Amino acid sequence: MNATAATPYAGDKAALVIRALLDFRSLWTTHDLVTTSGVPAQSVRRIVDRLEQEELVERRAPGVVTVPGWLALLRRWNEDFRFTRTTRLTYWRTKPGARPVLDRIPTTPIRHALTGTQAARHWSPETPSGPTVIYTPDAQAAAIAWELVPAKTGSIVLAEPAADVVYTRARKTSTGLRLAAPSQVLADLLTGAATSPRAADPLSQWMQEHELDWRY
Repeated sequence: MNATAATPYAGDKAALVIRALLDFRSLWTTHDLVTTSGVPAQSVRRIVDRLEQEELVERRAPGVVTVPGWLALLRRWNEDFRFTRTTRLTYWRTKPGARPVLDRIPTTPIRHALTGTQAARHWSPETPSGPTVIYTPDAQAAAIAWELVPAKTGSIVLAEPAADVVYTRARKTSTGLRLAAPSQVLADLLTGAATSPRAADPLSQWMQEHELDWRY
């Protein structure tokens, strides 16, 4: 069995389609998924057909599907698309005397999306503390702009993603800091962005209880 067959949802196209299915409450046509995800129709049909075989989407009419349970879909996606498998991680600390990194980030033009426990606490304040995990395409450039120095292990983790899907539908705070979308944050917490997958429990509960607040 080849790697693609073993992990059908590990690629960028599957991630874009699945994130669309997670982030919106909708009856989906192929055209709608193509428009929202940016993935070609042939690939969308192949991904949706596989999801239907696994009962992760339901067909309501010819060419129309919906997601019966977003959490089941997210957990299945996590089996293939994992934080620790799809990112290059480096460890940092702030320079002595520098302002906290989350205060400095919005003052720079560096692309970013906060994930992990710090992002989760925006929606579920009871999330346990953990490292500050930040998606950015160029860790070295970000470290210079944000006044960080390398560390063997550290409270700041810069994550260079293999796919730009992690920046999709990011939320912006009042200070200008960008947070990865709740579905991405939860997926990351469950697959290595926290010291324990149990750190995801408060956010998972909040998302189940407040679906209208994060699914468009």
